[in-house]
Amino acid sequence: MTLDEILAIPYQPNGRSQSGADCYGIVRMARVYLFNKPWMPVHGGVEGSDKRALTDAVRAEAPNYREVRPQPGAIACAFRGSLCTHIAIVVDVDGKRMILETDEPGRGGHGPRLVNLRYFEQRFLKVVYYDD
Repeated sequence: MTLDEILAIPYQPNGRSQSGADCYGIVRMARVYLFNKPWMPVHGGVEGSDKRALTDAVRAEAPNYREVRPQPGAIACAFRGSLCTHIAIVVDVDGKRMILETDEPGRGGHGPRLVNLRYFEQRFLKVVYYDD
């Protein structure tokens, strides 16, 4: 699966497959297909709208990773206060580090897209990058 194919995956709440994915689902697939990394746990019971459960899942998985500077393949965990509210992944596009993310389309949201690293970081109080 290529980056273009991942960008074509429609947003689906709690989605974890090529037929539809939320932000966590996109990160899972990008890690495997773009970076040959192992699958992250499915966390199928974690609703994307439940930011406390998402934060608990991030905290449970964090010991399996190390905190890094933004680099291709790194998971970007975005925080507002103490809650992780979004997850994305760093990719390299023509030598430039970008963020691959997805969100629910409509009402200010969007589907899968690439955004500038700095723009992504400015949207949140804190962004922590993890890699294995």
